[in-house]
Amino acid sequence: MHFERYDRIVEYYPSQWPLIVPGYLPILNAMLDVLQARGVLARDILDLGCGPGSATVAIAAACDPGCHVTLVDGSPGMLRAAELVAQRNVREAILGDFTLPDVRERVFGADRYDLVLASFALHHIPDHDKQQAIEAAAASLVRGGLLILADEIATDRPAGWDVVERVRARAIANHLGAGRIHPGFWALETSLSAELHLPFSPARIDDLTSWMARAGLAVGCPLVHFGAALLLGVKR
Repeated sequence: MHFERYDRIVEYYPSQWPLIVPGYLPILNAMLDVLQARGVLARDILDLGCGPGSATVAIAAACDPGCHVTLVDGSPGMLRAAELVAQRNVREAILGDFTLPDVRERVFGADRYDLVLASFALHHIPDHDKQQAIEAAAASLVRGGLLILADEIATDRPAGWDVVERVRARAIANHLGAGRIHPGFWALETSLSAELHLPFSPARIDDLTSWMARAGLAVGCPLVHFGAALLLGVKR
């Protein structure tokens, strides 16, 4: 998989991505709400497909101040940005595609983490790889550990994804008209060559929950917001 697209937009991602994915900020905020309501301070954390560390930053207030975070991403620029925001809490920063065997071997292991984050990363990979990543993440959790999976989701037409597309298109148009979308970011995104486009393969919620349950997790979906969903899985 090519990750150059994300290298191009590292500096813009935290401020601009919420403007083109309406569910992004509500879901990040809900992650913190969930962890604070749970009342257990996370100590050993895996951020899978970490980007610039947005999910790790979002939940920081619900983590032990001395927690350790393992960051994983295929974009060197994104990984460096995540290291900068996580700073002294970084246990390891792993550059690579977590669907590949050598990276999987470094990232996953039995009973390693009490919290795994997979935030807007799985929709770029095929369903088989999604299922394998979920199974590996579940196996890496300690008993009672939590998988927080946030991602784009597939919904049925005609009353599903086409509606989401129209809502998103209107939101983007409004942001562009108001000058909230940075011209530099928009120029990079609209000039993206075909070979740099990543696959867009969102899964259905029922498939995601099924894969999580089969991996030994008790599953819930507390939030769906215009084509994005937050799923929670606790290891039994």
